[in-house]
Amino acid sequence: MASEKVTRILKSQSHFADEEIAKMTDREGWAWIYGNRHSKKRDKNKHQICFTGFGLIEKDDFADIAMQAGMKVVSSVTKSLSFLCVGNSPGPSKLGKAKKQNVTILTEEQFNKMLETGELPE
Repeated sequence: MASEKVTRILKSQSHFADEEIAKMTDREGWAWIYGNRHSKKRDKNKHQICFTGFGLIEKDDFADIAMQAGMKVVSSVTKSLSFLCVGNSPGPSKLGKAKKQNVTILTEEQFNKMLETGELPE
């Protein structure tokens, strides 16, 4: 089982489910972390997106789609967050924090349309 630090990093920077992370050794976890890190300069140019209110499988699917579109998927609302995509039961703290920070909040439909057309919802 991976250490607490490796687990924390994998939860915030990967799309692995908790069960997958629990099965990893420290060596496997660090290998993934170092093999998938990006330069901070490149990451600054990426739009960050967070998903809330979705089931685990659905959330993982959206995360994969977002990463393929060149977005950085994060697990919390931070000052550099570009979009918060909300499902049927969004976390009230994430939603509240995103509203305070004027983060663009997207529904599933708006997220899909944005990826298809490149246009932001109004």
